[in-house]
Amino acid sequence: MKKNIKKIVISTFLGVVLFFNNTYAFVRISSSISIDKMMQPILSSVINKDGYTLVSFRDLFGMLDVKVDWDSFKRSITAKKDDKTLVIYVDTNKAILNGEDIDMPVGLDIIDGNTYVPLRFICEALGMKVDWDQQKRNVDIETGKDGYLVLNIKNNNSNNNKKISYEDAIKIATSKNTELKNLEDLDNYVNKVKSGLYTKLDEVDYSGNVSNQFPIDGNVNLSPYSAEYSYLDNTLVLLRSIKQNESQSKMKSINEKIISDGVELSVLSSLIAIETTKLNITALEKSIEIGKINIQNLELKNKYGMASETEVKKAKDTNESNESMLKDLKFTLENQQETLNSILGETEDIYIDIEFDLDFNKVNDINLDAYITRSIEGDLSIQVLKNEVDVAEYNYNMSLLSSDEDKTKVGNDLKVAQRKLSDAKVEMEKKLRDNYSNILKSKDKDKTLKITLNQAIDNYNTTVINYINGKAIMYKVEEAKLAILNAEKDIRENELSYFSLMYSFSKPYLLK
Repeated sequence: MKKNIKKIVISTFLGVVLFFNNTYAFVRISSSISIDKMMQPILSSVINKDGYTLVSFRDLFGMLDVKVDWDSFKRSITAKKDDKTLVIYVDTNKAILNGEDIDMPVGLDIIDGNTYVPLRFICEALGMKVDWDQQKRNVDIETGKDGYLVLNIKNNNSNNNKKISYEDAIKIATSKNTELKNLEDLDNYVNKVKSGLYTKLDEVDYSGNVSNQFPIDGNVNLSPYSAEYSYLDNTLVLLRSIKQNESQSKMKSINEKIISDGVELSVLSSLIAIETTKLNITALEKSIEIGKINIQNLELKNKYGMASETEVKKAKDTNESNESMLKDLKFTLENQQETLNSILGETEDIYIDIEFDLDFNKVNDINLDAYITRSIEGDLSIQVLKNEVDVAEYNYNMSLLSSDEDKTKVGNDLKVAQRKLSDAKVEMEKKLRDNYSNILKSKDKDKTLKITLNQAIDNYNTTVINYINGKAIMYKVEEAKLAILNAEKDIRENELSYFSLMYSFSKPYLLK
């Protein structure tokens, strides 16, 4: 009897020990989790097991935007992030990272139906950094992601469209440009005409006596009926025509450069327009999504007399307006893509891989006055006008035998060409100064927008804390996240505008 009692006592003690070991092998701790400095609105427990922090795997992988698969037969979880694949097993401390076996510092636990995984091990295995802030009792995960916290522009290549480099896109667009082809055809034609003019000049002045008389004394008197006058008149006409043709040939390379850069600007402008529209679509879609949640909340409040019909109607009208705007934006995006396709001579959408240079500090290296002086003297559009003045001066100097009426016309042509050149220089200086002013405004705007973003992040983190403490609803968290998205969208739009301004500033002849 005593032995039986002893066995019962020992069994009961072991049972209690095992119960406490199973129940108290972990401790629920009061701590928060942030990813890239953004608090995460999770309500499930954070567990401390043998000194290691464990969290619900669904919460963790959801926060990290990791693709997860569950194999019920093997009782394993497969997590994929970028180029890393991690397989962890529920019943062992074993894991596999990119095909190699590794040991976990602590096993998984199933608590209240939720599977808990070691946070630091998972994050570091997927290439992330984990820090613990003892004072704030916060686990901060740094994903190493460059760019935005919330904003995620849909990939242009989401439909597996043909992908080409930006350089190849410019080559394709240039090869399809009709202006460049017409310029080449015109140059071939001009060269043929010029060759014919030289042949004609040899025929008219077969003796070589007339052409050897240049420059001619303007006071020389020749009879209009003399052979010398006839030779001279015909020769001057031919020389003016030759000068005009030579001028056209000389301008070919300049015009090619202007047209080619114009083609590149068209491609860039299309890419910027497409990305800008996608930014607005992304923000509007999120706004509509949150708006639907707000409508549901208001309808529920209205049912219990906590919100008026007017509030519900206003929320619905706002969402309907946003949905209409979204439809228009998507139509605009289709048109913008068709414009790009047209430039490239393609019938299907193409994904162009491009990185925009968005260094706002480059503007600090610009000496505006010196740059304006160099641009006015060397700009391609100015070179075209200088060439027109050169031709007009030549024609004026070669109008010795022209009538007074023709001399007046040639003189007026020269004055017009000189005035166009002078006006173009003044106009170019104005455009450059205006463009530079807009560049500075864009740089200052970037600073202001980033302050707004930081304020939105602070407000979001405060809202998340209130949500965790039961003082705010999830709608408020999503609304605060939308503010971050909009702030990041505004920053990106301003960056694209800055890039466009700097590109045009570097090639003043493209300024409009």
